Amino acid sequence: MFEKIDIIIPTNKPKNRLKKFFRELTESLDLSKFRIISTHLDTSAAVNRNWGLHQATSDVVIMIDDDISGFYPGWAEELIQPLLHQNTIVMISARLMRSKTKLGVMMNIIPDMTRHYQHKTLIYGQQNQTYVDEYERRLIPIKALPSACIAFRKTEIRFDCAYRGAGFEDTDFCMQLNEKFTKAIYMINNNVKLIHKNEMKNQLNGQLLHNQQYYLRKWGL
Repeated sequence: MFEKIDIIIPTNKPKNRLKKFFRELTESLDLSKFRIISTHLDTSAAVNRNWGLHQATSDVVIMIDDDISGFYPGWAEELIQPLLHQNTIVMISARLMRSKTKLGVMMNIIPDMTRHYQHKTLIYGQQNQTYVDEYERRLIPIKALPSACIAFRKTEIRFDCAYRGAGFEDTDFCMQLNEKFTKAIYMINNNVKLIHKNEMKNQLNGQLLHNQQYYLRKWGL
């Protein structure tokens, strides 16, 4: 029997406040292939994400925030395609956009739109200790992705519920994956452009600073 791919929406909003979102989402999906799991728990992002994972039954899951828009027919199939065909890919993200034409922020990943899939990012490293204004440019593998619209293989790994509100729980999740899968590949699918409003819910009352400090202590950074 064909297994539907679960799409998890980890949200602390009641469903009646997300009518437009769910209408646009369901209209873009072939519901014979995908099952929607929405959480609506008035608690942290980590708890909502874990609750969704607990309900999921598919080996590969999609997880999207409730402030994503710009869905189109076939976006979900296109997002997960590389993940289904290459075992070393552990997570793939849509290309997040501020609008239909402007690229959105994706952590500190410098965008590369010259190819269909991006799995490395450009960094600037100090080339010469004597001349600090001289820098070398080099590409390094992406080792974490923002969680606004991602697909990944479901394992026993869960989000750390010590993170309050929202923020850093998704980066922590990637760090856990890196420990388990040392050759993990993270990829941005430039073919799937979706708009991210980036509402930063549950990050503005001290939660983000707390989460940052906890993250740095936990991972010895």
